[in-house]
This record gives sequence, C-alpha cells and structure tokens, in this order.
Amino acid sequence: MDEKKEGSVLLHCLKTLKTAKSDTEIFALLLLVTKALQAEKLDSTDRKRLFEAIGFDFIDRLIISDEVPEGCPDYTYKALALTLLACYSTEPQLQSHSSMLSKVSFLNEIILGNFCSAAEVESQKLVDEAYQCLFGLASTDAGWNHLINGRTVSVLSQAFSNSSYGHDRSLQLLLTLVSACGPATWCKKPEDENMVLNKLATEFSVDKTKRKFELLEILVILLLGSAHKSQADSDYSPPWLSTLSEALAELLKNKLGGQQREQVLKLCSVLTELVGIGWTINAPQDQAKILLLLVHLSAIEVRMNLEDCDLKQVEAKASLLCSCYSILEGAIHYMVDGLSLPLTATQIGQLHSAMLGAFSAVIVYLDKLARETGMADLVADDSSNMELEITEYRTDEENKKYRSSLLVHASVRVLGAWMAEETLALRQDVVQLLPFLLQLCQDSCKQLLDAETRKDEGDADCEEAADGNTDESNARMHASKETADVFDLMRFLVPGLCHLVTDDKARHKLLNSQLVPLLGQYFRYHWRQCSSQRCADSKVTLVTTCAIFQNLILTEPKLVSEEDVFKELLCFCLSTFHTIDEDDVIIASNVLVLGLFLVRNSTPEQVTARLAGTFFCRAVDFLRSAHASSKGQLAVSEKFMMHWEDLEGLWLLAMQVFSACIRELRWLPDLVRRTGWQRCLKQILERPPASGVNDETWNAFENIINSLESIKNS
Repeated sequence: MDEKKEGSVLLHCLKTLKTAKSDTEIFALLLLVTKALQAEKLDSTDRKRLFEAIGFDFIDRLIISDEVPEGCPDYTYKALALTLLACYSTEPQLQSHSSMLSKVSFLNEIILGNFCSAAEVESQKLVDEAYQCLFGLASTDAGWNHLINGRTVSVLSQAFSNSSYGHDRSLQLLLTLVSACGPATWCKKPEDENMVLNKLATEFSVDKTKRKFELLEILVILLLGSAHKSQADSDYSPPWLSTLSEALAELLKNKLGGQQREQVLKLCSVLTELVGIGWTINAPQDQAKILLLLVHLSAIEVRMNLEDCDLKQVEAKASLLCSCYSILEGAIHYMVDGLSLPLTATQIGQLHSAMLGAFSAVIVYLDKLARETGMADLVADDSSNMELEITEYRTDEENKKYRSSLLVHASVRVLGAWMAEETLALRQDVVQLLPFLLQLCQDSCKQLLDAETRKDEGDADCEEAADGNTDESNARMHASKETADVFDLMRFLVPGLCHLVTDDKARHKLLNSQLVPLLGQYFRYHWRQCSSQRCADSKVTLVTTCAIFQNLILTEPKLVSEEDVFKELLCFCLSTFHTIDEDDVIIASNVLVLGLFLVRNSTPEQVTARLAGTFFCRAVDFLRSAHASSKGQLAVSEKFMMHWEDLEGLWLLAMQVFSACIRELRWLPDLVRRTGWQRCLKQILERPPASGVNDETWNAFENIINSLESIKNS
C-alpha cells in the first residue's frame, strides 16, 4: 500500500471513529487501521490524531474484556490494545501520561509470556510491542519510577536470566534504568541484581570472542549502579564474584592492546570500589601475583599518562587515570586494614615501590597544573632552579576549568589516601604542594557553601510548593540536582593533614596558607550537615577535623589567643557539647577533648562559671558514664564498649586535661564536688586495683581526686 493510500485510510478511519456508536464499531475500525498501517510509519501529527480519536478509556476496556468476537483468539482485544499502546509510546507527550504509566503490570505479563494460547509468531509480536512500550516509558523520569516500583525490573531480570525471547532488549532496558537511577533500580528486590550479574559473569568467563569486551562494558555499567555494599564490609562476597574474579585474573595475564587494557582496568577499578581489592585474592591461582600485577599495571599507566604529557593529553586519559587511582587507593586500604596478605616482605616492598613511582607522578602533575594555570607562586621553592616552559596560553576561565576537573579531584583524592597512611616517603614533595592543595580546597569549600545555600532555598521552595498544592517532589528534586555535582575535596585531605600538622615545616606552611580559617569554615559546614543528617560521612570528617585542631593547639598554643577561629570554637564547644546525643559517644568525646584543650589555653574571663558551667557539668556526667559497676567489678559501660578501642585514649586525655582545669579554674572544684563525682571516685579507689580497673584508668581517677584535694588544702 503506497503512502498516499495509507494516509487516506487513516483519515477515513479517524473521521469514522469520531462518529462510531459502539465498541464493536470502534473495534472493527481499529482492526482496519492496524492491518493497514504500522505504528512506526505514523508521524507525530497522526499519532496525536489517533490518540484524540481513541484515548485511553477504550484501551482500558480492551485490556479487561475477556469476551472476544466469535472465531477470534482469546487475546485479540489485548493484542489490539497493545498495538495502540505501542503507537502511543513513540509520542513523547504520551510517554509519561498517567494512563500510559498505569499499564506497567499489563506489559510485565506480556514479557513473562502469559498469553500461552498465542502462536509463537504472534506471541513474539506481542512481546516486541510490549518492549516498545517499555522503552518509551524508560525515556522519562516518571517512567523510571513506575518501572522500578511496578516489578518490571524483576520481570526484565527474569527474562534475561532465562534467555527468553527479547532478552537482549531486557538487558538494554536494565542498563538504561541503572544508568539513570543507579542502586535504586534494585531497591524492590535486590536479588534480581545477582541474577543478572550471575548470567553475565558466566558469559564473560566462557566467551572467547570480541563480545567478551562488550560484556566487560556492560558489567562496568551494572557494577557502577550496584546496590551491593561497599568494601567496608570485608565479609561480603556476592555469588558472581568468584566467577568474575577468575575471568579478570586470566585477562590480566594476557597480552592486551591499549584499548583492551583500559577496559579491563576500568572493570577492575569498579569491582575494587565495590568489594575492595581483596577480590584479587579470591582468584584461585597465583593469588599474590594477580594483586601485584594489577597494582603494577595501574602504577605504570599512571606514570605513562602523567609524566612528560601536557595538560590536554592528561585530560584525554582522565577516565583511565581515575580507574588506576581507584585501584591504587584500594591497595592502600587493603594493606592498612591489616587483612591477611599472601605476600612476602619482598613483594610488599615491590608494591610500595610501584606506588611510590605512581604517587610521585601525581605530585609532579599537580605541581605542573599549578604552574601552568596561574598559581606558580603557590608551589614556588626558593631553593629550586626549575624553569617552567609555558606550552600554551590560556584564559583565566580555561585555567579554572582545568583546576576544577574531575581528574584533578581524583588526583587530590588518591594523593590524600597516600598522605593519610605514608608519613615519610615523598614528604618533602607533598609539603611543597600543600599551599596549592589548600587553594583547591578553598575553591571546593566555597562551592559546598554555595550548594548548601541553594539547598536551603530549595527546601523553602518545597514548603511553599506544599502550601500552594503544587508539585512538592519536583521542587525538592530540582534542589537536590543543584547540589549533586559538588565535590568535597577537603574530606580526602583531612586525614593526611592530621599527621602533617605535627611536623614543624609542614605545619608552618599550612598555617601560612590559611589552614585555620579554612578548617573553621569546614568544621561549621559539616556540623550543620551532621545536625541535619544530610551527609553520612560528616561525622567521620568532624572527628578528623577535631583531631587537627587538637594537634594545632598542642603544637601552637598561642594560636588560641591569636586566631578568631579558636575563639569561635571555644564558644561552640561551651554552648553545644551538652546538646550532643549522649549515645553519640565518638562525636561527644572529640568535642569534649577539643573544648577542654581550648579552655586550658583561654583566659579566665572566657571560661567563667556562667559561660562554662553547663559544659563542665555535662563533661562530668559524660566522663563518669564511661564506666559502670557490673557484678562487683568496674567495667566499661555498654554504650562505650563498642567503640572503646578508639575512645580509650580520648577518655584518658580528657581526664588528664580535666584534672588540669580543676587546678586552674577557681570555681570548678566546687562544681565538681556538687556533682557527687568526687565521692563516687573515692568509693572506686577504695577497692583493690584488681577489681576491673587497669593502671591507666586507676591513675586517671587518682589525678582527679588529687587535683580536688590539692585545691581544698591550698
């Protein structure tokens, strides 16, 4: 049938549909339409005309009707409904229509093959049209949510796992959902992910053709959007991991081309981020060799793509470099965690040497970045005679773009992992780079604060939307998207900075680079995030930031009187410590120690009974709650026990500084006596030391009593 005749048939049918008086007439006309036309040949105008003539109500009746004309298959009405839906699904304005979204369960049944009476050819046609509808739904935000909540992910996973007709399209749809929604794709039934990954890992392990690398790319997408736990859970071992680990180990030992090697390293990187680099140890053969090989390959790629390359060349390899960084970071964490390593001392030395070369290249790259983007003064060394050759002129905007790239963020992150654990090697080079690193963190912190402001404004818009009966969820989603891409660079450096501030040269360079104001701003930001429960990582960051402040006070006590940040911190500790949840012992312990350090280095006018009384009352309650009597023995209390390995040193330090405060603040001894703590400690000390108190704890109790007694007798 030629195009002109098709158009005339459609126009005739549409005109007749408007005057049809019964469903039977409509049904007959639609059969004529579907036989004469194919949905993909209709343009947007024709599809809209068809929708205006039929709508969704008639389709709904076709789907629920079990009575069909005599001589027709029992699925006839449903097949017609599906053809119309497939036509609608190609029209963007109809893809997110509520009536279209409500057909998800109907489409699921078709994919599952629940029209058993249909012949194979007809059944496959139904499945084809169902997939066409699902692809239409998967192109919209609303469609994603309905497919996830409507059990479609399970249906697609089952179809793919069983190699049902159209299973290649079920995988495409799953990849679309994972790319758009990430781990939320699997939220209704997490085991679906294992079902899909089991099949893919098996195919990947046995395939000997070029498709192996296509499967590799598919695995990368799925693992990037995995709902599985991170490497923090060292006992986690999904069912597909062993198969995939063995296949990757074999690939790593083969001679690969540049592009193939990059693909393999990317999958290794994603797997490392997901379950830790311990997966290399799961490989059944040459366990240590696979770990060594992977780290060496990554280190070599880092050096090859950073050394003697200009900034454009480096940026072109950003994806590969980020993958290698993840592997190196995973290796650092694995070795630091103290897990059993099947490595000899020589092999560990080889690992360290390889990583040393890689991190040296990272430092040189960041140094070059600073020098070539207008920040040479931040990395200048008076003793250095190095001359910089400017290879290309760039505008300030271009320089800023280079400094804020994802590769730079990743480079700082992996260097931060090295700084946190390796305190000697490359120390001088790291110290020289610190001013530039802090400048990058300054820029990152400004973006965090701007994003926080936008988030607060977005929340206010959501409240207005709710009051005005508008779409609150859209307003909240918009506010979240505004802040989604902000990168907290400082978070990856604070563990290393905690070590560096104890080194005189590094500390002076940091202080001259405005570390204290930056830390103060950063601390307040994460306290707000922690208080509003916006960021799960904020507690860890707060603890490390407190430790940096504590180290600074110990090494540079004069800063407390010179820097306004420390005065603000003192006010914060005195006014906030008593509001911290008593079960949040880690945060409370760190804020308490910081507050006590600040009190000791402040003037009496700053810590009067009126200003600091509540703080010290809460401090007494907190310190005494660390121990409790159990069956006649003094033992660590239940709420402290889980974290006592980390908290014991802090508790002893707090007791030591508290004792000093008793001797220095005239009003404090009376306050302590009124709490009854002195009497309680005396009762404890009257027992023999063998009653459950170790020597350090015993001495801490004695110091408090001695301080109180010395004031009483003076």
